[in-house]
Amino acid sequence: MANLGLFVSVEGGEGVGKSVFTRNLIAKLEAANLPCMMTREPGGTLIGQQIRTIFMTPPDGETIEPLTELFLVSAARHQHVLKIQDNLTRGTHVICDRFTDSTRVYQGAIGGLSEDLIERVVATSTGGIEPDVTFFLDCPPELALSRLAQRDSLTEDGNRYDSGGLRLHQTLRGAFSELGRKFPDRIKCIDASQSPEAVLDQAWSILVKKLGDALDS
Repeated sequence: MANLGLFVSVEGGEGVGKSVFTRNLIAKLEAANLPCMMTREPGGTLIGQQIRTIFMTPPDGETIEPLTELFLVSAARHQHVLKIQDNLTRGTHVICDRFTDSTRVYQGAIGGLSEDLIERVVATSTGGIEPDVTFFLDCPPELALSRLAQRDSLTEDGNRYDSGGLRLHQTLRGAFSELGRKFPDRIKCIDASQSPEAVLDQAWSILVKKLGDALDS
């Protein structure tokens, strides 16, 4: 068990800085000479990436229903989990931009699907695997909206949630915060209104305790 990699997920609403954070965290792990990989959901595999395209940019004139969303992300996730487990078994630390908590928020709190349904589908698609630690990047909705407005579309993925108004972002923040209260041992809240460097430092201090002897090897 000591040779297993850590599974770390990164969660939060739109515009909170997840992409920058995951890249910085990977760089930090690499600087410590620790084997690591960065991935994301939906996606992570070739099949998952094709599903992501449908999920993020549905055909003009057609709306994806929440239940369809749940099945799409879950199908991509099942394929993805096989890859994640393989890397963890080989001792690679996996940093994943979004995982099951996003399903609980986007298809649950936003989409209106029942908790019971979501948990049953999540358990089936993951086989019970869950992150060792989840970093919830908590950002005031007004700041997140400002960041989205300034984001360079050439370097960041845009998606259909980006255009949501203040109420959507408030709901996202509230739903992720509620999950943090529900799973306090796994989900660690990080103040994402800080500089990227400060966000990384706060997360790294938490991760160091999880990594333990791996940092000394």
